[in-house]
Amino acid sequence: MTVRGKRVGRVNMAGVLCFRPGQRPHLFYKLLVYHGRKDEPKSFTWSDYRDLIVSTHLRLGAPLVWCWDNLNITWPRS
Repeated sequence: MTVRGKRVGRVNMAGVLCFRPGQRPHLFYKLLVYHGRKDEPKSFTWSDYRDLIVSTHLRLGAPLVWCWDNLNITWPRS
């Protein structure tokens, strides 16, 4: 089957998998759907990652250790 047309749009996901000894694992994630519209963000910004970290910390109520894999963002300058 052939589909014609311009290929636009994608789905990005940032996820956090949390483990605590003796408890079930927790998965927290954030989705970003890009439809190819003008002025629509194509990927996550540093504030999206910040919000994911803060919400994960608040939901778990415990200190967190982060291991980043291929994180490609630009941090804001102060």
